[in-house]
Amino acid sequence: MSSALNRVRGLSRVSSLRAAHLFGHSWREDYHRSLHLVARGSYCFQRNTHRASKHSYGTEAPLSCSEHLATNIHPPVDNNNHSKDRTAPPAQPTSPSTLQNTSTFESQPEDYQHTNTLDNLKLKTKPREERKRKSKQIPTPSEYLSKTLQKHVFEQDGHSSLRTFHYGTRQTHGRPRQMISLQATLAEYIRLVDPLVSGAPSHATLSEVRNDLDIALAHVFKPESHKYLAARGYDIEDVVSWAWIMKSQNARQAITRMFALQGDSMPKQMEIPVFIPLFLLKEHHLDAQSFRLLLVYALHLMSGHPLPSVDSLHGASGDLEKPASSEYHPRIKLGTCVTLIDRLVRHARQVWPRALPTIATVFSRFLTRSHTQKTKNSNMTMQKLNRGSTEKFNTCLWLLSMPTKVNPFRAASIQQQAQFELLKSMASHKPVLPLSRKGYQAIVAVQLAHKKTLAERQSAELKSPSWPPWKEEKLGMDAQRGNEGLQSRAMNVLSQMTEAGYSHRVWEKTSTILAGWDTDRSPTVQTRTLVPRSSSLSRASDDEIDKYAVVWAARIRATRTIREAWACFLAYQDQGLPPKLTIYAEMCTKLIYRQMAIKGRVDGMGQALPGDGPEVHAEPASARDIIYVHTEPPTVEDLVHEMFSHEFRPSGRFLALLLRSAPTFRTGIEYLRRSDLSEKQIAALCVIWGHPSQCPAPYLKTLGSLPDAVFVSFIKFLCTRSKSIRMKMTGRHSLSPNDFPAMTENTQTREPLAALSDFQEDLGQWRHPRALWHAVQLVKLRQPYCHSAWVHLLDAMSTERVNKRHTDRTRCLYRIIGWHETLAVLRLMKARGVDSGSQGFKALCTAFKKAVDAGIRHPGLVEEALSLIHKATQGDPYLSSDPDAFNDMVETGLKTLKDEFESLVLPNAAMPDLAEHSVFVAEQTDQFQPKVPLGLHVPSFVTLHSFVGALGIAGDDDGLLHLLHWMSRSVSELSEASQERQNGNKNMRLTLVATRTYLEQSQSQSKLQEGCDIIQKAGWEWPTDEEVEEYSRGLYK
Repeated sequence: MSSALNRVRGLSRVSSLRAAHLFGHSWREDYHRSLHLVARGSYCFQRNTHRASKHSYGTEAPLSCSEHLATNIHPPVDNNNHSKDRTAPPAQPTSPSTLQNTSTFESQPEDYQHTNTLDNLKLKTKPREERKRKSKQIPTPSEYLSKTLQKHVFEQDGHSSLRTFHYGTRQTHGRPRQMISLQATLAEYIRLVDPLVSGAPSHATLSEVRNDLDIALAHVFKPESHKYLAARGYDIEDVVSWAWIMKSQNARQAITRMFALQGDSMPKQMEIPVFIPLFLLKEHHLDAQSFRLLLVYALHLMSGHPLPSVDSLHGASGDLEKPASSEYHPRIKLGTCVTLIDRLVRHARQVWPRALPTIATVFSRFLTRSHTQKTKNSNMTMQKLNRGSTEKFNTCLWLLSMPTKVNPFRAASIQQQAQFELLKSMASHKPVLPLSRKGYQAIVAVQLAHKKTLAERQSAELKSPSWPPWKEEKLGMDAQRGNEGLQSRAMNVLSQMTEAGYSHRVWEKTSTILAGWDTDRSPTVQTRTLVPRSSSLSRASDDEIDKYAVVWAARIRATRTIREAWACFLAYQDQGLPPKLTIYAEMCTKLIYRQMAIKGRVDGMGQALPGDGPEVHAEPASARDIIYVHTEPPTVEDLVHEMFSHEFRPSGRFLALLLRSAPTFRTGIEYLRRSDLSEKQIAALCVIWGHPSQCPAPYLKTLGSLPDAVFVSFIKFLCTRSKSIRMKMTGRHSLSPNDFPAMTENTQTREPLAALSDFQEDLGQWRHPRALWHAVQLVKLRQPYCHSAWVHLLDAMSTERVNKRHTDRTRCLYRIIGWHETLAVLRLMKARGVDSGSQGFKALCTAFKKAVDAGIRHPGLVEEALSLIHKATQGDPYLSSDPDAFNDMVETGLKTLKDEFESLVLPNAAMPDLAEHSVFVAEQTDQFQPKVPLGLHVPSFVTLHSFVGALGIAGDDDGLLHLLHWMSRSVSELSEASQERQNGNKNMRLTLVATRTYLEQSQSQSKLQEGCDIIQKAGWEWPTDEEVEEYSRGLYK
């Protein structure tokens, strides 16, 4: 044990020094003190090993010790938690062992090995069904560790909302059957030992704490537990280190601590157990920076490459010859790798889709290497190995096909690239691994979401305006073009699926229609769409009517105009089929997007073809091409009213679309009231609280149960339907909480508790005076990880909220206040750990540009705005007379924007040294080595144009040149991203013209020439004088 204690002190010295540099002194003291106290208590553990082997926790301990542990470690136990069918045992006097053997999650004995014979007999007399049900409720060691952390760490420290884990659907209680495991040992240490070493109660003496610590250590590290640890190369101090990682306040801190411990250059360096990174990947949400670190660590586990040590970072081992990549062996087993991939792909879809190809490449190499090793060293048959590899490849294809959280259509090309990595491995395998039905469906789903190829676009342009849209030869060369592009890529995969022997079910029929061909082989419109999972459609296959409804809904979607969609709707009704919600939802979607196109005047603008997006095109110009329908298409209001008459209740994404497109405030509330949401959920959305602290806990729980799509759309509905700032605000020298909710977050409105529907008659139908206030409060109450809700708030704060009746000075004043409101929302996002993303960053640039322009046009207005803000936030009058207030606002704003841009595209600034010098990140590595993408996001040229405008209006020429340098280094990524967007080349040109325009305003020829050199070196053309003149006049488009 003395050698172990020496390693404890050495480990604490190296790790705490590194941790102090990364986290601060207080965490270092906590970790060092825990190791010191455990080291002292472990002497007692060594002396009393024979006692611990014969007795369970605290069996022969003094009564005072048992009472102290029962009151300080265990909460009061409810003995009525037994099943109703179980016969209650006779009352027995409470003993110290009874108190200490009671779990905080259940009232059964702590360890199954110590259960007495009578309890075993009672267990056997239970009905078989109840024993089976009870066995399903027993947690796994990982589930037990999750609940222990949630109950004894996060809820105690008050930061439980920052750490939420994905438990699945199992409701468990009690302890695992097998307590001898790394997870269970760590959970018991956190539950029993850590409260004693982290901070002793004030009424306990040092001797009492040491005595309690000895008892707790003897219980946690029983001989069999210590033997289990030693067999795997671990000691007690390793458990202390793991607890230090798992107790972190957030995922970023836990990951950084894991890298800090992993990098300790010790003679005996043990790997962090794989269950720790697996556990961190169970977090419901990880920001992109944290996920990138975990991805680097996971790639080392799957490939076998060791992480660089601290000595290697300083050149101590730089001259050593590194082994070839083929000499490394994975440090995890196949089952663990599959679980790891599942969780990595889930987080990548949520925050960083660019990592999907790297994950797919490493996984395919892992499967290939694992298959080769088992073929040589195992007696398993080749057929069984191939069957297992086929199943795992197809499952991974399916995981990669699921839509991403943000910009799912733009991520389709990335998903396609990731799937191609797996398909190449399957094709190069001997024998070739086949695709299953799930694998074919995964490829089709990605192809349907992918944009059209050049051949497919040319084929779409040749479709006749009449229905069905057969190919129409417009020029002589069109006859020579042949059938190229008529069969889309998704249709080709479906044809190969049929040739492979798979029959077409409901999912395949709907996909065929959306791919451009109906079931009768007549053409439809190739539609870029996200198809639902086949599991949801398989339930419809049991009902013949539901099956027809799903197919006809796809036919309505695969149309170009309202009359074509309405003809499909009427054809469904003419067959005598009953009304279905899916049919009404598709037809309403067509009507809504047609209204948006008319309102936005987008007909004939841009390069979008029918099916490229949700936009609905105008009817053909020629009357002979217009499809005949026996009744005219209805309006959205009429069709929705008819839908409600059939007692259909909208839900999910359809309800979200209705809320976003509601023409009036009253209509949106009516949609919500007639939806499938429960009364509690509607009340949670519609009750207006004067302050978040007034909201009771049941409302918070109900608010958290709402689907993300519905909640985000309701926030957008409130932001767009908020009333403009009233005219009487002018000259009041105060800010109304209803008009500026983000700046008055610490104040409580004097308005009584109310509901949104109470104001309908007084307001009319268009705007609500407290809608924006209510939107801010809902977001603060729910604190969503989905950044779309936050982006809607940022857009609302940066949008003009005054009408034309206000003077220009008043409008500029509110622009400056709006910029500070935007910063307040950004601080709330940072506190929650939510990234702004490209859309949020664009809103920040827009608000900053408006504020700077307002300060330039009206000097001294910034001081007035700061006075109003100070009064709203602090409650006392304050008159700012700082002459540098405007310069301070510009300087602070520029720093904020640059920091956000760096966090958006440059992840290395926040990476630990070990991760930054990984073989998967470093630039000077093997070209065949999979690489983690250097940037987190590739912003669009629309976002870059907003950033250029913000830098230019502030006169930051150096910032413009730095941005140009970054753009020149990222030419390939920017070009690829622009190709995935409509009008990408036009927006790129707009960004370059804006850059030259602002550089010319600096009157510095050297900087102008430097910008010209950077642009031309990147392969772009320097903007012309005519383009700059048109841009300056606001005519360049």
